[in-house]
Amino acid sequence: MKKVLLTLIAVLMAVPAFAIEVYNNGENAVDIYGTLRGYIGYGHGVDGVSDTTDDNFLYGIQGNSRIGVRLKVGNFSGQVELGAVEATLYGRSTGSNVGLRQAWGAYSFGNAGALLAGKTDTPTAMGGFISDIMDTDGGLNGFGGSTTGSRRFQIQYNVAGLSIALIENDMAYGPGVSYGYTDGGETIPRLGLSYTYKNPSLLVKVAATYSALNGTINAPVSDTRWATVHAFGVALGLKPTFMDGKMWLSVLARYGMNEDLYGEAKTVYNGGLMAHSSIGNYVGVQADGTVDNVQRAAVALELGYNVNDMIAVIVGGGYQHSMIDALTYDVGSYAVFLQAPIKISGNFALIPQFTYTGTRLDSDNKDSLVLAMQARITF
Repeated sequence: MKKVLLTLIAVLMAVPAFAIEVYNNGENAVDIYGTLRGYIGYGHGVDGVSDTTDDNFLYGIQGNSRIGVRLKVGNFSGQVELGAVEATLYGRSTGSNVGLRQAWGAYSFGNAGALLAGKTDTPTAMGGFISDIMDTDGGLNGFGGSTTGSRRFQIQYNVAGLSIALIENDMAYGPGVSYGYTDGGETIPRLGLSYTYKNPSLLVKVAATYSALNGTINAPVSDTRWATVHAFGVALGLKPTFMDGKMWLSVLARYGMNEDLYGEAKTVYNGGLMAHSSIGNYVGVQADGTVDNVQRAAVALELGYNVNDMIAVIVGGGYQHSMIDALTYDVGSYAVFLQAPIKISGNFALIPQFTYTGTRLDSDNKDSLVLAMQARITF
């Protein structure tokens, strides 16, 4: 087995990037692709709230490792993808298992666009702007960034860079149960839209989403009145490149309210691990029906430079301010990271990264530093 693994790594280091092409006759095609992302490192966390310190030896396979199949038959295209850790068809309450990351089909009308139905990323997922390797599909989410992957069942129409979708929110699990918001549902499907512009020296994306959510009031309130919670978010990403693509600058900004209820924003801290921990879901309903909203404003920056075809240097960071109606204080969280990806081949890369995070809760704090390296195999 050891000899087989060493042989596989040697092959990946020697060949350019490729997917496994199963069939291609020029018009119809089927191929298999995937990525395996393992990590090893060290993490140190300090919790000023409980006055504890943790040192962690880090290793494992990240949940955004995946394998999938893409196909195209005439005007029809589709994708089925399994993720190492993904919510299944039964909702995010079973999200610690292998599950379907992508499961969709689309029909192209040519210049008139394409209609897609199934599970895929929402239009407001902001991939391509922040290179952070921690927290799987987080993209510094909670520390100034925005989620890079947010997969939901939806009907989506795409034309000329514009995406419009009606999205199922997967509220059945009832997030925020301890804060009086249970039996989660939606009064209307979530609406998401985005516009993406891309040329060789510039990537721009603007996005917005809105939903009206509802749930029954929980203890200590005894009645069963329904309360409507409005949730929305707007995001902007800007990424110009310079020096014939060798250098780039990314700017990512987001503002929203109650977006944790549909999984595109959160308030977090890091305890010295590769995954962040949520401080909690504070959306609730008071006895008089007043809704406690959570507003979040975030901004993240990244500067990168390709030293040569093999090595790059990336520095980035971000800040998020969470304003919580139910509490008497706000939460500020920030992160900075330094990364030096090493491209061994088109299929194999080593990505060392140093990250420092801090979360401020009134007079208390939670801080961490993580030094880790990701080994990424892609085909």
